[in-house]
Amino acid sequence: MNESNKEKIENKDSADRVIKIEPIQEAPLEARTVKKRGILTQEIGIFPPNIRDMAIFCRQLSTLLDVGIPLVRSLRILSERTHHPRLQKVIHQVTEKVEEGQSLSTALSAFPKVFSPLFIGVVRVGELGGILDSSLKRLADILERKADIKKKIISSLAYPIVSFCVAIGVIVVILTVAIPRFEEVYKSQEVALPGITQVVLAISNFVRSYPFVYVPIILAIIVLLLLWSRTPAGKWTFDFLKLRLPVMGPINTKINVARFTRTTGNLLSAGIPLLEALNLAASTSENMLIADALRKTYKSVEEGGKIDAPLRENPVFPELVVDMIAIGDEAGSLDVMLNKIADFYETDVEASLRGLTAIIEPIFIIFMGFVVIFIALAVLLPYFNLVHVVGMEE
Repeated sequence: MNESNKEKIENKDSADRVIKIEPIQEAPLEARTVKKRGILTQEIGIFPPNIRDMAIFCRQLSTLLDVGIPLVRSLRILSERTHHPRLQKVIHQVTEKVEEGQSLSTALSAFPKVFSPLFIGVVRVGELGGILDSSLKRLADILERKADIKKKIISSLAYPIVSFCVAIGVIVVILTVAIPRFEEVYKSQEVALPGITQVVLAISNFVRSYPFVYVPIILAIIVLLLLWSRTPAGKWTFDFLKLRLPVMGPINTKINVARFTRTTGNLLSAGIPLLEALNLAASTSENMLIADALRKTYKSVEEGGKIDAPLRENPVFPELVVDMIAIGDEAGSLDVMLNKIADFYETDVEASLRGLTAIIEPIFIIFMGFVVIFIALAVLLPYFNLVHVVGMEE
């Protein structure tokens, strides 16, 4: 084969390769659509992506890496096709940092408000172990499970919260609009008012006359509690109450146990060492009591102790859970046992939330019934007295 033919073939192969790559590199149609969205999208873009957005990104990245697409090219593809505006911008910046020679975990750590310590830690361990794609798959499983639990909690508590707010609004309207009209009638008739009516009238007068007193006080209390909850002492107190409150305490305990076991089990299944898995689970725990217990467990295991010993000393973890963890550790299948515990508790949490909703609904109806009866008696008793007086005069 002469040189001219070889050159033609090489040029042809080069052209073929360009044609094959071109649709992927020049497919920013979806990206351009995102960029051309209106003001509403730009406003939404100021908020960080939620757990579901991060799970989708993680799943897509693991899939692209699994089929053999290089990391930089995978990130570039996702930066063009991610719908969340802020996440799209962050992925683009991460891609630039990786192109400059930084590792993926180092590039992600520059955006702590978007990528959690769990996300960065899993990526770092996956890079060191050469199992980045499988680590990302497990991470996607963790994030999807957390999103599912959060969604179930919100959907279960939405009805009671909305109903309570509507009830408060109705009571305020009655006290500020309806009761004053009845008060004018009572004064015009000079009827002796029963004690229950006097109480309702006093509450109505206070609500109407002193909003500049109680509204700032309520708002100040809420703001102070929110600020205090962000301090270590305040967060520890709130986390303690979450696990100790009647009814909600046991449910919160189950939720935290399910998160810990699911996170640790999936990390171990992804090939991450136990110590690193415990460290990541502790750093991403939303409850300080659980995090402290996991840090103590980390220190115990690091010193050669068993994983179940420090867990038994902490009353947060149920005895059955600790026994199952000990059995799984002895059998060399701790990851499988942790995932089974997570499956059980996630199902239990769902059933408990359904039961809580079923209990709250009749309690709320009974409460509103008492409120309505109380106000009705306060309004109608003076009329009964008035009818009685008129009858006596006749």
